[in-house]
Amino acid sequence: MTKTKKMVMRNSQFLLNSFIANSTLENIVFVWVMHQQAIIDDLLSGLEGDFTTYSFSLVANEAELTKRFSQDIASAKRKPSNLPAAIQRLSFYESVDATKIDVTGRDYPEVAQLILDQIAGTPE
Repeated sequence: MTKTKKMVMRNSQFLLNSFIANSTLENIVFVWVMHQQAIIDDLLSGLEGDFTTYSFSLVANEAELTKRFSQDIASAKRKPSNLPAAIQRLSFYESVDATKIDVTGRDYPEVAQLILDQIAGTPE
C-alpha cells in the first residue's frame, strides 16, 4: 500500500472511530468505492467499539454505468478518460463479500429503500 493510500485509510478509520464513539449517533452511513475485499477488510480492521456492519455493493450493468458516468462527465465531475477503468472494475465487485444491489434503472430513493429493507431483514 502506498503512503498516500495508508494516509487515506488511517484518516477514514479515525473519522469512523470518532463517529462510532459518539453515543448520540444511532447510524453511520459510510460511502466509498471499495471494489476489493482487501480494502474493506483493512478499513474494518482499524475500527473500534460496539457496532454492526452492513456491506452493500451498488452495481449496475455496463450501459447504466456508462450513462451515469456520462452525466458526471457532462457536469465536469469526472474525466472521460476514466470511464474504461470504471467499466473494467465492474467484475471486481463479484468477489466482494457484500449484498449486491443492482441499481440499473433505479433512482436514489428506491436504492435507499432497498438498503433499508435489507437492514430491516425484509429484502426485496
